[in-house]
Parts: sequence; C-alpha cells; structure tokens
Amino acid sequence: MEAVAGGFVGASLPQLEVMRSGLRLLLNVHMDQIQPEILRPGLDEVVIEQGAVAESLLLVNQGRLAVEVNQSAAPMRTVAVVKAGDLLGEMALFGDGHHTARVRVIDTPAELLRISRDALLQAVLFDSELTAAILELSLERCRSSNRWTSLLLSAISACAESNAPALESICDQLRHGPSSISDAATLLKRLLAAVESKSC
Repeated sequence: MEAVAGGFVGASLPQLEVMRSGLRLLLNVHMDQIQPEILRPGLDEVVIEQGAVAESLLLVNQGRLAVEVNQSAAPMRTVAVVKAGDLLGEMALFGDGHHTARVRVIDTPAELLRISRDALLQAVLFDSELTAAILELSLERCRSSNRWTSLLLSAISACAESNAPALESICDQLRHGPSSISDAATLLKRLLAAVESKSC
C-alpha cells in the first residue's frame, strides 16, 4: 500500500519531507526579495477562498489546514490536508489567477507566510531550482488526487459488481484519505449492504 501523509497518497513520507524542506530552503534564499507577511489564523479561519483572485500564496510554517472544494450546489468537501512545509495557492502561478479551492485552518496554533504572487513570480524567473521545487510539490498533489480518484472509481465498480471483498480492500485504503474520501468509502459500503439485503 502506498504511504499517506498530509493528505497525499503516493510519495513516501521521507520523499515528501525532502520536497518540503527543499522548497523551504530555496524560498529562504529569496526571503529579502519576497518579504512575506506572517499570519497566525485561528481555528476554522478561512485563509483562501475558492474562486477569489490569487494575489498571494501561503507557506505553512505550523498547523494543519484543510483544502476544500465546492462543486455546484454540493457542500464543501475536503480533498486534502496540508501541514508545515506545504505551499498553498501555487496553482495561481500557472493557472488563470483564481484559487480553485478554499483553505481552512483545522489545527492550531497555525502560522503561515503570505507571499505576494508578483514577488514570487519575480523570484522564480531567476531561479529555475525554485520553479522546479514548486512544480514538484504541485505535481505530487495532482498525482495524489488522481490516485484517490482512481481508487474511488474502483470502489464504485466493485460496488456495482456486488464484489464485497474487493470493495472492503479498496475502502481500507480510502479510509486513510481526506475526510470526504473516507466518507465516500463508508457510503459505498452501506450502499452495497443495502443492495445485498434487498436481494436476499
């Protein structure tokens, strides 16, 4: 089974720690240039709003934060949990300039460094290693999302085929995911149990 850490599934915990510390070291080189603002948000405080214009990025120094997404009229779903060393809002550097998720503090004390998007763009223009480190962490987050999606689709298939052993095995992995993924595993097991009881 793949390791799970900080909401990621895929890279091992040591690999993720190397990525996080590498990014931090590279950012430290540019601290005078980027001049981050220190934030100490409280429990449940939202530090990034989904859909808001991305004018800054956040580096987590302390605490844990939930990355939450809302699609249509559905409630917010937690898709990842991030911790110290993670960068938040980096997709705004490469996308359309809007945040694609809401980020909320779930464990305090929390300390974040807010970095201006423009200041970070200036830094990455002249530091290819910093660019690579940001992309590496962002790619790992995308890979993790793809793996969770693949597991969920496999669980749905197992449920549709009334394959309880396969569903149990997949759900054991899904339970290690963010809360919305773990909740989906529980719902799929209930659905299969309801279908099986009606067919008896």
